[in-house]
Amino acid sequence: MIDLQLHTTDSDGTWPWVRVLDACLAMGLKAFAITDHDTVRRRAEIIEWARSHGALAIPGIELSTHDRGQTVHLLGYFLDGPLKKLESKLAFLLLGRADRNGLIIRRLQELGIDITEEEVRKAAGEATMGRPHIARLLLEKKCVKSMQDAFDRYLGITGSAYFPKEEIPLREGIDLLHEAGAVTSVAHPGLLKRTPEEMQASLEDWRNWGLDGIEAVYPMYSAEQSALFARSAAKYGFLMTGGSDFHGDNKPHIKIGVGTGSLHVPDDLIEPLLKKREEIARAARVHGEPESLATISAR
Repeated sequence: MIDLQLHTTDSDGTWPWVRVLDACLAMGLKAFAITDHDTVRRRAEIIEWARSHGALAIPGIELSTHDRGQTVHLLGYFLDGPLKKLESKLAFLLLGRADRNGLIIRRLQELGIDITEEEVRKAAGEATMGRPHIARLLLEKKCVKSMQDAFDRYLGITGSAYFPKEEIPLREGIDLLHEAGAVTSVAHPGLLKRTPEEMQASLEDWRNWGLDGIEAVYPMYSAEQSALFARSAAKYGFLMTGGSDFHGDNKPHIKIGVGTGSLHVPDDLIEPLLKKREEIARAARVHGEPESLATISAR
């Protein structure tokens, strides 16, 4: 099996990146990707870890974008190209995230909740501060019954302290990640609130914009959704990706590799991803040939 969506303390997960990678290796996963939100800070370290362990550990990202009035999470894998332009955009998104955190905290204070930005920053530690850290603090203060309750009541899109985050257009995100030498895939498209007709129109747009893949295997999909996105990938020529969306204790019901227990992302999805990597690397004028799964597995 493989797992191509994993989060660490560098964004909104609770496990450090090394712990996540070690767990993937211990499970015998053939390939796995760290896809923290709006950051590529561990790219070099993940590559070095992969070399030292003879594993296909993929540096990635989950980029905040929007399309048709909704947030769309865009996954990028490998990041073999120049990162300067991407990192500049990520710095812009980080500033927007900090402003959003401040707005949320002030709104919570207006609602009578005793919470400060300093407390949230301490709860986040070295991670990029965000809503999960606010939710966990609300839980510790017994202001909510669970993490989900915190999002339902305060932090989710219908919550009383919700503010939208800074995002870039999906089409711009695809181009930006391609320039950085990344293979792109829309994360969990089945969670988007779109009619079947709207989803088909979206898939056509995404294909025309150069999107490489869609996340067709995901823990929260029904069997019907999984079949739909597998058919859609074939119809529109998309690669299929899949992942658990592991976040550690922030999503305790989700486990690495198996999701809620029955997730199975087959390793035959990785070779098409590696071939697309080579195409994008050439387009981004990246020197050196990426290693194949067979080469790495033979070590």
